[in-house]
Amino acid sequence: MTPIGIDDMAFYAPKLYLDIRTLAAKRDIPYEKLSQGLGLLKMAVCDTHEDAATMAAEAIAELIERNHLDPRQIGRIYLGTESALDMAKPTGTYAVEMLSQRFSKRFGSGCFRHCDVLDMTFACIGAADALQNTLDWVGAGRDRIGIVVASDIAKYELGSTGEYTQGAGAVAMLVKRNPRLLAVRRIFGVAMESVHDFYKPRREKFSETPVFDGQFSNLCYQNRMVEALDDFRRRAVEAGVFSNDRFKALSDRWARMIFHLPYAFHAKRMYVERFVWERKEKGLWEADVSKYGFDEPQQEQFADKKGFEKAMASFFKAVSDSELYRRFVSEKLEKAQRASQDTGNLYTASLFLALMSELECDYNENSNLAGKRIGFIAYGSGSKAKVFEAVVRKEWKTVAKEFGVFKKLQNRRAIDYEQYESLHNGTQERPVFTERGRWGLESIGQEGVTLGARYYAAFSG
Repeated sequence: MTPIGIDDMAFYAPKLYLDIRTLAAKRDIPYEKLSQGLGLLKMAVCDTHEDAATMAAEAIAELIERNHLDPRQIGRIYLGTESALDMAKPTGTYAVEMLSQRFSKRFGSGCFRHCDVLDMTFACIGAADALQNTLDWVGAGRDRIGIVVASDIAKYELGSTGEYTQGAGAVAMLVKRNPRLLAVRRIFGVAMESVHDFYKPRREKFSETPVFDGQFSNLCYQNRMVEALDDFRRRAVEAGVFSNDRFKALSDRWARMIFHLPYAFHAKRMYVERFVWERKEKGLWEADVSKYGFDEPQQEQFADKKGFEKAMASFFKAVSDSELYRRFVSEKLEKAQRASQDTGNLYTASLFLALMSELECDYNENSNLAGKRIGFIAYGSGSKAKVFEAVVRKEWKTVAKEFGVFKKLQNRRAIDYEQYESLHNGTQERPVFTERGRWGLESIGQEGVTLGARYYAAFSG
């Protein structure tokens, strides 16, 4: 069958960031707890004129320009976001409106007229859903070209336990046949359960911030991840991708593993329990215990559940600190978390920024990834996980060398705490920094049939 997948990717980061040292000092949190414990170094912060639509438009425009695309040939633009600007009008339509402004002189005022535009929302997994849907759409016809974009602003209440994980950004992906970057296998493991680990309920007063339970959300992430991994393996065996006695540990099948990262070190924290299970499945655990001295507690040794859970947490911490697990993290996970350290959580875009981070780092290190498999673990609160895989194409280096993720992250401006707080609470009236040619929110309608309508324009100076 003709391979279908991701041909190219583009990343947009807001031009402002807050150093986590600044926030740690203000909140009286040890900096090392955030930097070494969670992997947080910098927080991407949107300026007054930036939102999910402007960031999506910037990422899509870069993708179009770099690939010399004719907008009239783009059949769909599907946006994954949980930072929607309207309860009815898709945020993606605002992004396409900006794109039309830029490309109409070259391709005509109706160059996006026949492009299907849609928002998809399921917390942080919405863009993965959009990718799966678009892969099927591309596969159902000839010469179809689609763009999937993830754009989000992770925002929490000031002083909350989620505040230091905030971030913002967008990633756009070109999906087509015979892709140069990744061929995505259309087998998706799924696990879903309706829970309230993180959600944004309707309130009397509009709020951009969620109701969340961090510890419960971590548990939901871990449970859905394990269930989706098992579901992917079952579906792959049924499809004849591999036999039932192979790849009991899917991590053996994958050269790299890409996770949704609410914070940079989240994947390695979440996977350690599964890692132990995999070592046991492969019959290696007894040798591991002998070599590294792991002491796994048994439930019958404890009179109460809390005591056992505390002992298990210490056990998994010992495993995660071991040379054995550190080697696994270095090989499979570490490069994917580097960009996240300098952005914070990007919600729907987090998974795909992790992919770009991994591939750009592997390109810089001249890694030989062509023909190897990458495993994806996507998660969205509420809650759902999806697991899928892709094969790295032989042309991947030609594509990855143009990403420029880390160059973009270096080319930003630091803000102080006072600027951060005024941007967060909406009292900052004028943009902190603007660039010529970048899109920004120009005005919001105040009355009549234009009440709340958003109008965008590119900065002229």
